[in-house]
Amino acid sequence: MQTRTVKLTERLNTFIEETVASGRYLDDGDVVREALRLLALREWEDGTAPTSAPLPAGATPARKAA
Repeated sequence: MQTRTVKLTERLNTFIEETVASGRYLDDGDVVREALRLLALREWEDGTAPTSAPLPAGATPARKAA
């Protein structure tokens, strides 16, 4: 797995900390990965996802072309 450093606003940082503290996610990385999965899903649905975007669960590349 690759590591990436990103700069966050204080508000986004607090959101991640509170989300992890809620127990819904194990760590910061889980929160960010989920956010990226949701972004990929939204872009997949509206047809703007790059070819490198992960497909949503149960989706097939043929459906993406529709």
